[in-house]
Parts: sequence; structure tokens; C-alpha cells
Amino acid sequence: MTLSPAQWSAVFDYLEGVLLQDAPKAAASARILAAPGQVASTIATVADELIPALLNQAFQINDTMSEAERRTAEGTMADDRGVQASVLIQMALRAWVDDNPTDTEAQDLALVLLGWLQVMAGAPPGDHQQALLMLGAARHISRGGTP
Repeated sequence: MTLSPAQWSAVFDYLEGVLLQDAPKAAASARILAAPGQVASTIATVADELIPALLNQAFQINDTMSEAERRTAEGTMADDRGVQASVLIQMALRAWVDDNPTDTEAQDLALVLLGWLQVMAGAPPGDHQQALLMLGAARHISRGGTP
């Protein structure tokens, strides 16, 4: 599933709404993001696209690398425990979606993704500012921007 630019924008608005406990913002964004009953599935799809993109950024993997450089960087990334945990988070979100969560329960999936972003930012628990900065960076990357 490829998201439209409007859906990507709604994803980040939805995540911000969930993070800041702004129910009206989260609800309005969810209506743009996906059809009723599909919000959780869309959040999992976002995680499937966003987590690898941000990991590639963190490990400075890009299309301009030689094949040997890319293999080395990917090997380093594969051995990293944080990356391994990230893969487990992706798998858990996808398995959770298989249980058909409601749109209200989709906020729990969003909180897991936000927690992962917070850890990636190196922020302590409850530091919403760092999570918001990571959301801003992710929004930029999703629009085709360079890290």
C-alpha cells in the first residue's frame, strides 16, 4: 500500500494528536488517513515504510554508495541490537493488526510507533519534544527530503 501525500500528512498529524492527547486532531486526521476500521492497518503500513527508511538514514545507507559500501553498512545494521528490536516492533505491529483492532485501539499502535521514534531520538520517557522533532524529520523524509 502506497500512501498519498495527503495520507502521509494525516499520518503525522494523527501521530502528533495521539502524542499530545489532542483527541479532535487525532480523530480529524484518522478520517483523512483511512476508511473506518482501517486506521490500525494503515499505521502498521506506515511503520513498515518508516522504520526501514529511518534506520537507513541512521546508518547512512543511500543509493549513492558502492555495492561493497552498502553491503558493509547493511551488515553493520543487521548486527545492531536496536535494529533487531526495530524489526520485532514491526512484526508485533503487523501481528497486532491481524487481530483486527478498532480505530480507537489503533491509538495504541500509534503509541508503540511513537515510543520507537522516541527511542530512536535517544529521548527519555515522556520527552515529547524529541518525539515531535523525530516526527518532523520523518515527515520531511516521507516527502522525499534528504536527511
